[in-house]
Amino acid sequence: MEGAPAARIAFDRLAASYDGVTGGEIFDLLRKRTHAVLARAFPSGCRVLEIGCGTGIDTVFLAGRGVRVLACDLAERMVSCTARRVGRHGLERSATVMACSLGDLAPYLDALDEAPSFDGIVSNFGALNCVANLEALGALTSRHVRPGGTVILGLMGRTCAWETLYFAATKRPHLAGRRRAASPVPVPVAGITVPTFYHRVSDVRAALGSGTRLTSILGIGVMIPPPYLEARWQRVPPIARRLCISADRLLAPWPPFNRLGDHVLLHFMKERAAHD
Repeated sequence: MEGAPAARIAFDRLAASYDGVTGGEIFDLLRKRTHAVLARAFPSGCRVLEIGCGTGIDTVFLAGRGVRVLACDLAERMVSCTARRVGRHGLERSATVMACSLGDLAPYLDALDEAPSFDGIVSNFGALNCVANLEALGALTSRHVRPGGTVILGLMGRTCAWETLYFAATKRPHLAGRRRAASPVPVPVAGITVPTFYHRVSDVRAALGSGTRLTSILGIGVMIPPPYLEARWQRVPPIARRLCISADRLLAPWPPFNRLGDHVLLHFMKERAAHD
């Protein structure tokens, strides 16, 4: 089982328990960092395309701020979770949800004659790490994002300092450098092996094309461990955790630390035409 089919089955299985799995302090901290970026990028009245919406936490955050969101996910049960969350918050007029993979999204929008009508694209917490080729993302940006629009991508980074140290300390050196492998990394998700692609920043830039400009890279979880270490994190004394959180906030924007987190948040801007 390879690529998107494996991811679809895995995340369908995970949908019912996903919020519990991602409900710890670490994930909450990481999400708050990304939400702060999204809030600055997309004021009320913007229209945003969200790829890989999961259970809709980011969808509801954006829609609750007056942003109009078209959200999609390849896993139908995730889409159902998002639709229910949108309904509970009374945001049906602000958020539309559909089951659709990245590869199918551009033809769908073309068929609807959705000319450049989005102020931005959002994909968060590694949804695009399940995709081998990001050319479809470039096509979406080119055809459906307005000039001057924003693309914000939260990806699992190729170098996670905490993960490298953890696997080295637990005598699993074969896992310490797994994110830098040339081939997809098999990652177990809900009992399914999902091929996971740790994209280079340069490859993302190439996929988006010369019409976009990378404006910033923010490390998400530079001094905070990956969420799968939540139980160990809770055994750290509170004062040490607070120091790590403060250091994380300070170091996250600055090279080389901004590429050493569990995730990286890439902020692109679509160039305006010369006469704009």
